[in-house]
Amino acid sequence: MPPNVKASFFGMTPAQAAVLAVLAVVSFVVLGVGLFVSLTDRAPAPPAQPTPTPIPGWKALEGEGVTLWLPVSFTGGDPETDLELIVGSVRALGPEYLQLAQMIEQNQTAFVIWAFDAQVGPSGFLTNVNVTREKAPSATTVSAYMEAVVKQLPSDFRVVGREVVALDRYQAGQLTLEFTVLGRAGKQLSYMIKDGRTMWTVTYSTGADEFERRQPIFEQSAHTFVIQP
Repeated sequence: MPPNVKASFFGMTPAQAAVLAVLAVVSFVVLGVGLFVSLTDRAPAPPAQPTPTPIPGWKALEGEGVTLWLPVSFTGGDPETDLELIVGSVRALGPEYLQLAQMIEQNQTAFVIWAFDAQVGPSGFLTNVNVTREKAPSATTVSAYMEAVVKQLPSDFRVVGREVVALDRYQAGQLTLEFTVLGRAGKQLSYMIKDGRTMWTVTYSTGADEFERRQPIFEQSAHTFVIQP
């Protein structure tokens, strides 16, 4: 491609196409993973106990009943209580991100935590992390839950890794997915953690060209995930 000539996808700039790819991932989380009964009635969270910083240069984000640590370049929190911060920060990235901000605003109860990295890569894909939860039958294992998720994946998503791993405090199902939306390639790493009759899912999404560099950070972050008693 000649220098200084921007590629376009159906009349869109690469940045706009990348944002639509992020929107597709968010849409899948909001609309496509209701395997059992979603937990949308949210009670006030108990005060979280202080936790020492596990990694220098990281910070804790708290949602109802959980804590997750991320690098300080990430902005976010609980959309129920931090919506203005999250939506305002996404809008500040530029007009091409307004649709993403609107989707988060309209679906704030779908996420316990939602955050993004302000350091946007060359592809324009907005690296983001979300935590969701839903009720599951007490007999459901993380392996069975992963299998149910895989069966509901849209055709744009492809499974490239699936295993049960040990985090610092929990056993988790780990699912690695690749996806392509409007020519924009992305990659996603999810952890599914069962606590009683609640299944928590921590999902990290980024551009395919950034995944290898970011994967160690995603894995470190997953190890910091704590469900408050």
